[in-house]
Amino acid sequence: MKLSEEVKDAIRAEYHNFKDKMYADSPKDVRDKLGQFFTSAELTIQMIESYPVETLADRYILDPTSGSGNLLAGCLIAGADSDKVFGNEYDPIMVKACRERLNNVCDLLGKPHIRDWQVHRGNAMDSFCLKEFGIHYKEKLRQHYLEIDDPLMLANGKLSKEREEFLKEVD
Repeated sequence: MKLSEEVKDAIRAEYHNFKDKMYADSPKDVRDKLGQFFTSAELTIQMIESYPVETLADRYILDPTSGSGNLLAGCLIAGADSDKVFGNEYDPIMVKACRERLNNVCDLLGKPHIRDWQVHRGNAMDSFCLKEFGIHYKEKLRQHYLEIDDPLMLANGKLSKEREEFLKEVD
């Protein structure tokens, strides 16, 4: 996919306007612990241009580690439909920052807002979190955890404390 200079400039401008909010007040030590690295505007442009399509319209886009939404915001600017972009992110602070950012981009572009469940909290190492999106995500995720045949994740037929804590933060 080839982006026009106008679209590239719009991606760069949105990135620079958002840069100060990108970390959503998440402390550097927390970001380091989670291994969070944010996609630059130039890398976003390179990634979008590597897509083997003519247009992003009518295409589903999933960023499995969406962070604060750099790639998804770039895709919206490059023509993606707001109802077809999805993000998965482990850090609940970044989930909220990503949702807000994408809706701000939608406002600038005159596109409908994303629904909250389009960007949700999940672990990209669990394929379930990369396949399931919808208003009932949290309930489906709880059931998924209960169906896992792994005694380390279950304690007496109940979810482990770690899983329960994770579910508390899933919107």
